[in-house]
Amino acid sequence: MRFGMTLGMNAVLVGLALAAGQANAQSLKLLGSASDSDFDVPTSSVVTRSASFAGIGEPVTGIGLSARYTTVSGDFGGGAGPWPLDVAMTGIAPDSTSGSTFTPIGGDVTIADFPLANGARTFPGGVAGNGSWDFEFGSTESVSNWTYGLRDVQYHLFGDAPAVTYNDTVTPDASQQWDRPFFIGGVSALGPVAFDVLEFTVDVSGVYEFESVLSNGSDHFTFLYDGAFDASQSLESLVNYGLGNGNDPFGSPRGTSSFDHLLMAGETYYFVTSQWGRFSTLAASANSIVGPGSVTVIPAPASLAMLAASSLLVTRRRR
Repeated sequence: MRFGMTLGMNAVLVGLALAAGQANAQSLKLLGSASDSDFDVPTSSVVTRSASFAGIGEPVTGIGLSARYTTVSGDFGGGAGPWPLDVAMTGIAPDSTSGSTFTPIGGDVTIADFPLANGARTFPGGVAGNGSWDFEFGSTESVSNWTYGLRDVQYHLFGDAPAVTYNDTVTPDASQQWDRPFFIGGVSALGPVAFDVLEFTVDVSGVYEFESVLSNGSDHFTFLYDGAFDASQSLESLVNYGLGNGNDPFGSPRGTSSFDHLLMAGETYYFVTSQWGRFSTLAASANSIVGPGSVTVIPAPASLAMLAASSLLVTRRRR
């Protein structure tokens, strides 16, 4: 009896500890942004850029980058250069404090243009944000025959904010079929496959964590679209994705698809959960979006729901 009471009390304490941990979880909210001109980075060197920030009233705990990544030169043919290549970005605060290195891509293919919009906690103790910042750019690979470029560049500073979690359980809808992407620049030949799409906005700009855990532990895929979603044009407006087949660059196990992305308040986004291949079993996924603000779901228009049922195609309007 005493043993049982002890186990029960331990379970309560563990539950309280988990609840406290969730309550104290922190996300990154956007504090300020600054633009830069386009520039190139040879992977065997370090390029330093500067930007000034003003009006930052909270401690800065993270940095971020929005840009279009492109390969300027490299080995497109046969293997002397690396297939995955990531940007290495280090922020140096106005007081000369250097943060940890931020790698915004996470290991995508280098030959495709990639829309970057992400951030990470690189100053856990916090630093003052106003003044001139330096940003050092290199690469996770030091091969000399590659040069990447960053276009339409914006730097971001972030501060800590309490994490807000949106949870949902979804199953891809067999009446909605598409040829899903298999990366940011290519369409899979395993389709057509079923999918579910969540149209939403957030009320606080910042870094949001997306996760989808498939209940049967097999393969699936998730995608994020910015501004519009058209199932017949699956590469249009695609900004991020997560593999659920055990080969995710973030080390997620099979059945778990995850990625982080910088979301802006007032923008419309689409979180798509997709069947892996046409013969994959349809199963429910536990989906979550965690960030500094609340998620507001936008219901599908009735006209589009009728279109999906009649033609097996969902085309979301641009907002």
